[in-house]
Amino acid sequence: MSDYLQGRAVHVDQHLSNVALNYRPAGFIASSVLPTVLVPKQSDTYVIFEQDDLFRQERTLRARGGEANKTHTRVSSAGFYCVNYALKSDVTLEDRANADPLFVRQFEEGRVMRLQDGLFLDWETRLADLLTTPSNVGSFKAVGSSWTDHVNADPLTDLLTAVDNVETATGFRPNRVLFSGTAWRHFRRSTKVVNRAVNPHVSGGGGYPSVSQAEDLLEMKVLVGNAWRNTAQEGLPINLKQIWGDHVVVYYAPDQPSMETPSFGYNFRWSSSEVPNMQVERHPYDPRRKCTEVEIGYYQDEVITAKPLGFLVSNVTSSTL
Repeated sequence: MSDYLQGRAVHVDQHLSNVALNYRPAGFIASSVLPTVLVPKQSDTYVIFEQDDLFRQERTLRARGGEANKTHTRVSSAGFYCVNYALKSDVTLEDRANADPLFVRQFEEGRVMRLQDGLFLDWETRLADLLTTPSNVGSFKAVGSSWTDHVNADPLTDLLTAVDNVETATGFRPNRVLFSGTAWRHFRRSTKVVNRAVNPHVSGGGGYPSVSQAEDLLEMKVLVGNAWRNTAQEGLPINLKQIWGDHVVVYYAPDQPSMETPSFGYNFRWSSSEVPNMQVERHPYDPRRKCTEVEIGYYQDEVITAKPLGFLVSNVTSSTL
């Protein structure tokens, strides 16, 4: 049983919880990549429908006086297990005593934001590892010409090829495209993209396309993963890498999450009155250590639920940052 359910957790700070829930660290897109389904249990199963049954034309004509024809849909299931992710920070007696009374609350809010930064960075990294692994998508392909060649490369055709692949294989047209920051930078600098997205009447006219202009051009929601992480061990010089590398993921995910709706993937988030869900817990003052603690946690499992609904366009640049 979870430590939280055994009474280890104490007071939930409503003000700091509101700060945490309303704060979204810049550059992170984890909460927008896959739909989040709130589930009542830490582990359970979700339904997998057989696509050939769903797309087969049924006999709908009913004879006079007869019964309606019955549909037959085969289903299977797979499981999820929501793992507990949490971070905490000390608020020491010295820190509190040295802070002006006016800034004590801001000091604690800063602690909360730092904790959530850490949680989001971890979530973002898990998702990037999951979605950019070739075995987790229906198909994948490296580009024929690096997108760093802004004149001759054709990133638009590369993406539309991925869209056509998913739609032909599944009957679902992808409605989302996720660019790494590197991939997005070179995509929007492509002459072919500029010509089509910004000013189709003037070759090379206009500036680089915005996200909304790219969405109109591709007819998909555009996500740009611009978050970075330090891959160096503690004590060594910083070594920054973009979390999403130089990849692009084209996929289908519904706007309204449901365990019964096909999606490339889901975040299964355990949610109940007894389980923390990005709320801030304040632990009692410890006289031995002369500090209190603030903690944020949640239970979640990120799962690829329908690999054929995703396509990975990998290594779109040959340059390194």
